[in-house]
Amino acid sequence: MKGLVLAGGYSTRMGTDKSLLHYHGVAQWQYCKDILEKVNIESFISCRAEQTSSFLEANLLIDPYQAGPLGGILSAFEVDPSEAWLVVACDMPFVDSKAIEFLIQNRLSHQIATAFQNPESLSPEPLFTIWEPASYSLMAKAYEEGKRSPKNILEQAAISLLSCPHPQWLRNINTLKEYQNSF
Repeated sequence: MKGLVLAGGYSTRMGTDKSLLHYHGVAQWQYCKDILEKVNIESFISCRAEQTSSFLEANLLIDPYQAGPLGGILSAFEVDPSEAWLVVACDMPFVDSKAIEFLIQNRLSHQIATAFQNPESLSPEPLFTIWEPASYSLMAKAYEEGKRSPKNILEQAAISLLSCPHPQWLRNINTLKEYQNSF
């Protein structure tokens, strides 16, 4: 399994690059990379070409798709289609080592993915998920059909859907006000 930190968004609602915000004393992309590597998962940062100077000493995956999170995940599978990819979005600052370990311990590799059920929407949370190699063809097909939602892919596939023991793990921060209130 490899790790993918999704950091290529435009952060328009935040007004500044969310991957560079500090919640834990380092830039969020670095924090995500570190927690993945703490559990011995080689990690990669998915970003846009113009962001590369922000991610020093990181394995970078430049997303050529510009199709949101789906493009980042597709880029990862193009690098290694035979490995599962544990994906975490950089705007989910409450994901920690325990969350990563819980997801891994409850992984069902014979499913398309292992994901948490978001307790608010009752939908699978696609941006903190283990995507299995079998999901690659589903994502590629969705992309070809103009569909860009990883959540819709999860909703229509055979996945392992986990109840989240700590809903805070799934909270994402999208605005400056949310960021200021997160401390």
